[in-house]
Amino acid sequence: MTLLNADLEQLAAAGDTAAQLRLAARHDCEGRHTDAIDWLARAAKAGDARALFELGRRLLTGDDAPWRPEAAAGLLVDAAARGDAEAAALVSILAGGGFHGPQNWAVAFDHLQRAAELGLPSAREQLRLLSEDEALRTAPAAADLWGRLRRSIDLGWWTRPATADVICGEPLVRTITGLVPPRICDWITDQSRPRLTRAQVHDPETGQAIMGETRTNRVANFGLVDTSLLNLLVQARFAAAAGFPLAMMEAFAVLHYAIGEEASEHYDYLDPDIPAYAAQIAEMGQRVATGLLYLNDGYEGGETAFPRLGIGHKGRKGDALIFLGVDRAGAPDPRSLHAGRAPAAGEKWVLSQFMRTRPRVGAGAVRS
Repeated sequence: MTLLNADLEQLAAAGDTAAQLRLAARHDCEGRHTDAIDWLARAAKAGDARALFELGRRLLTGDDAPWRPEAAAGLLVDAAARGDAEAAALVSILAGGGFHGPQNWAVAFDHLQRAAELGLPSAREQLRLLSEDEALRTAPAAADLWGRLRRSIDLGWWTRPATADVICGEPLVRTITGLVPPRICDWITDQSRPRLTRAQVHDPETGQAIMGETRTNRVANFGLVDTSLLNLLVQARFAAAAGFPLAMMEAFAVLHYAIGEEASEHYDYLDPDIPAYAAQIAEMGQRVATGLLYLNDGYEGGETAFPRLGIGHKGRKGDALIFLGVDRAGAPDPRSLHAGRAPAAGEKWVLSQFMRTRPRVGAGAVRS
């Protein structure tokens, strides 16, 4: 039965949390986001787990809502404690990444396990993928499975440096064999497919993202509420390999190249002589290093080329390339000019990870 707004408002005003949630959704559809947030807040105050999650998620990102990340974290923890699986998964991300609070892997895995126990499919899949026990990864679901999977994860492997080979000394370019297992590459690719959009470039005058002829591939971007604890562990693996703190990792992007699509020659560092970039450097730090994780095999061509170094590299699935875009003094190094060449056959998937000189906004202290 469809309720009229007046009837719905009467139920909501009487304290019916289901009505409050429905009324909030209607207000959002009508563009009345402030009213929607007010009703979500009333339902959250009454202890409704779903309202606590929705309000927390929106305050965390400022999605048609005030940006209040510290308050959001408390709401999400409360929602998780009251049995909201999505809230538990999001709290695992906040703890694992140290977003707006202390970074703590143990707390992160506690909440990922909790999300799995509450039935969240993505949490269950992550625990299976992260487990080092092949038999457990394929075991049928059971009440104690998620804890057993969690205990079988080797966190040390994800957070210690991987062995790298230097293929150029200045600027430093290194390759790593097997940065992550192939099954993790498949997860990232599958998560990226529905998110793909045409890649953009930055206008050198304004610093704004625009469509350009120099980049014809597609990209999948992952914001805070779109990522996963597994994705953060991939970032931790990159951070350890490159010698950077996790807090200096940007959110990664996944690049997809069909036949003939490319990213032509470019720099990853920000030109400090461009005012828009200078302002970004002052706030967020310079992009000083780039990591590339090769997510698939089976394509021809598609190498990462450094024309001024005479280097072209193409890793296998799970391999990585890490290079600096600055010199020993920290100044932009034009020798880091590079390109993502087009595949001549098949499709190419690559994860791109930028690293900065400053911690991201909201980075918390490391506790574990």
